[in-house]
Amino acid sequence: MSSASASRTWAQLVAAVDEVPARFVPATTADLPEPAQRLLDHALPAGVRLSTATELRMEGEIRLGRRWMPFRAEQILRAGAGFVWRPVVGGRVMRFVGADELGPDGAGMEFRFQGIVPVARASGPDTARSAAGRLAAETVAWLPQALTPQVGARWSPLDDRRAVVTLEAGSETVDVEVRVDAEGRLESLCLQRWNDAAKPPAFEPFGGRVEGEHLTEDGVRIAGSGSVGWGWGTAEAVRGVFFRYSVIAATPLPGVPRPPSAST
Repeated sequence: MSSASASRTWAQLVAAVDEVPARFVPATTADLPEPAQRLLDHALPAGVRLSTATELRMEGEIRLGRRWMPFRAEQILRAGAGFVWRPVVGGRVMRFVGADELGPDGAGMEFRFQGIVPVARASGPDTARSAAGRLAAETVAWLPQALTPQVGARWSPLDDRRAVVTLEAGSETVDVEVRVDAEGRLESLCLQRWNDAAKPPAFEPFGGRVEGEHLTEDGVRIAGSGSVGWGWGTAEAVRGVFFRYSVIAATPLPGVPRPPSAST
């Protein structure tokens, strides 16, 4: 994988976006589990375009070994299809540049010290399977439009706070458990994600906690800040956290107008 590959995948994901997404109809959630209804009714204004792709800008911290380092990143995310995450990690002295990607040509990761010296690289089936889990988790966090029955999401009940959404993610089908508060805010998500760095690679508990919301330009509420990591729901959960983020901006693709007012 290279910067050229990441740029090509980004362009492919932009080009694959539907030109005229359907508009959200709240009545279509009536048969869903109650947590799913609350989540979608809270996150999506009636009539909003169900855009299934977004461009994001974010900042935060990522743990490399035992050291937490700051990052700033841009990302494209398209439900079901893939993502490209392009961060700059660290500062002037200790700086890493690279990308994670999943797209039509597969998955890969590459990072370079000061943008020159390769320090991490991965590709192949294990990388793609892990990336599919990431795609599903980030779809729940940042593309609630893709969680609607109108787009094809399938829901199963657990209890009054939790439900499972089944999503297509690349070549995989992934179940993501979501936890929703009484007002419909997403509290957390978890799944069994393929850990390609494990010895040997295997499915492991993975999850994220949402600490704040971000309101997009079209009025959609998404996960605005939080943390993610391995070992979710186990004794290793605290030590498994490796990523803390805050969303700076989220732009649906294509540009989506605000929902029509009640008077129009």
